[in-house]
Amino acid sequence: MPLPLSIPAVVRLPYWLAALALSAKVASAQITESPDTVQPGHFLVEMDALSITTNLHDSAGGTYSAVAVATTFLTTGLTDRLDLQVGAEMFLSQKYEQGSFTDRNSGIGDVYLRTKWNFWQDEHSAVAVMPYVRLPTNTGHVGKTSLQGGLIVPWATHFPGGGTLLAMGQWDFIRNDDDNGYDAFWSASAALEQPLTSLLKLYGEITVGKSSGGAPWAGKLGGGVQVHLSSLFWWDFAIYRGLSRGAPDWNPVVRLNWGF
Repeated sequence: MPLPLSIPAVVRLPYWLAALALSAKVASAQITESPDTVQPGHFLVEMDALSITTNLHDSAGGTYSAVAVATTFLTTGLTDRLDLQVGAEMFLSQKYEQGSFTDRNSGIGDVYLRTKWNFWQDEHSAVAVMPYVRLPTNTGHVGKTSLQGGLIVPWATHFPGGGTLLAMGQWDFIRNDDDNGYDAFWSASAALEQPLTSLLKLYGEITVGKSSGGAPWAGKLGGGVQVHLSSLFWWDFAIYRGLSRGAPDWNPVVRLNWGF
């Protein structure tokens, strides 16, 4: 996935929406970013209340599993087409197994700083760029020890009837497993969304990615449902199935979204 282990990428509010005129079109899939930005003077809180990653295989034959609780991103608009995003992994618990060896760690995760520039938009489509950095603020050995970062390019187009197609390309520089250098990780994802009612939206999503360090390619397929309790508050329930050895077997996520 675009951000390591259990950190799905974050969706944002369209820059042209007034604070009290938010609609179901705001919400997006769990992984594929929206190119829309938050309006200046307003905020979006997105919290993965619970994210579970099971059986992520490595090249040595071991498997990682993880549970993340309250991974949160806060976004605010700087201009009509530029926003600033701060994310924090509030609690991570990880387990690594290889044969009879088991290693468990838990603690506070890393901090993410991101910005999004919506540089092109017309009546139906939009494109943005999102540079980000990951700061090694973790405790309990649940993250890397060095700075990481990357660039995300999200695109979206809207169809008559309310459906939306999103796509995203991403490049990350990530610390390698030996912690003595960096690898590049290239990934892409796409999602198709369709509202059913003013309260419910369904979506399906697929992701693929490959590391320059020789790890197997990673692919996931899944979907979810969004339940809008109001125009400013909604829940997102999703589950993903790994398509390759380089992806986790399963990744269910429960996300809370709150705009104000």
